Amino acid sequence: MDYSDRAKRLVDSPTLAIAAKAKALKASGVDVISFSAGQPNFPTPEHIKDAGIEAINTNQTGYTASSGTPELRAAVAEWMTREVGVKYGPEQILISPGAKFAISLTILATVNPGEEVIFAAPYWVSYPEMVGLADGKSVIAVTDRQSGFKMTPDQLDALITPKTRMVLLNSPSNPTGALYSAKEIKALAEVLSTHPNIWVLSDEIYSRLIFDDVKHFSIAAVSVDMANRTAVVNGVSKAFSMTGWRLGWIAGPAELIANAGKMQSHTTSCPSSISQFAARKAVTSPDAFLDEMLSAYRRRRDLFVELLRDIDGIIPFVPQGAFYLFCDIRHYLGKRTPSGEIISSCLDFAGYLLDEARIAAVPGGAFGMDGYIRFSFACSDENIREGVMRIEKALVKLS
Repeated sequence: MDYSDRAKRLVDSPTLAIAAKAKALKASGVDVISFSAGQPNFPTPEHIKDAGIEAINTNQTGYTASSGTPELRAAVAEWMTREVGVKYGPEQILISPGAKFAISLTILATVNPGEEVIFAAPYWVSYPEMVGLADGKSVIAVTDRQSGFKMTPDQLDALITPKTRMVLLNSPSNPTGALYSAKEIKALAEVLSTHPNIWVLSDEIYSRLIFDDVKHFSIAAVSVDMANRTAVVNGVSKAFSMTGWRLGWIAGPAELIANAGKMQSHTTSCPSSISQFAARKAVTSPDAFLDEMLSAYRRRRDLFVELLRDIDGIIPFVPQGAFYLFCDIRHYLGKRTPSGEIISSCLDFAGYLLDEARIAAVPGGAFGMDGYIRFSFACSDENIREGVMRIEKALVKLS
């Protein structure tokens, strides 16, 4: 039997594949330290779990409205109004089974076959595949450490063509943790101001995980014009430590929400009723627990950076948000392992770390940038110390 070209074009998520391999090794008794995780290592707060349990105990377990319960849409509208600085009503919110599906749904609802979506590399692994599912074309703005891994206005302007349908922004970024300043966002919006038919999709799932007393700024807040053509995606996974609850949302123009809602109704029916009850509790309750999470992430980031800087040939990029370190490892390309194999790519480097040091990390090629590797610091201080020691011991064996 044959399969569709669409299915055959897709590739498995490298981040999930590496995490799965690390889990399999652990299950077989191998002591693997995983720096590949894309999720918080904190439990869901108790008051949020209690809301989910209450939903089960009171039999709130049936279908809901396809676009989410009215109560949650209203609560998220208020939360997003505070977070983004744009006034949203419930009709401008679509609740989805995860922010990942919200991004894919937004692309499917706006991009026609052959139209172009511009985004920066390094990028989240799923962006090109999502564009491909819509039969669109990914157009990549290649960035570097010198630019802070951020797309510049000149780059954006040069990449826009008559086929451009969308610009996709991710701030803070996965995998780099790069955060666009308000000035940088406004400069990108200035370029887009002369292209009124281009949509913006702003992936802001890490917007509350910010360090160093800097602030997140959404492109939707630049002007009424930008708000009217920007889909802001967020959710409960990262800030509320609820990755497995699979609950995200789109905030945007009511007409976009209505069209995306039609598509959702024919694909997933609706998000989990239990997760919606828990998410409502999350966005309507005090979030003092977030301070504890941020303090821990900041400490772990600083520890990880300090330890890695003591290793010749690894250059960590210091993130202002999220919980990843994107490290330049080009110094090690071309070197030989103790078994005689040549490390010719970041994939080889990641494989060597897993085999030799029992460290799981994600190669930069998964994010569109070879010569780099991503470490997650959503783990314990002890794992960071032990993990970096293992990495150093493995790297001194290269020749």
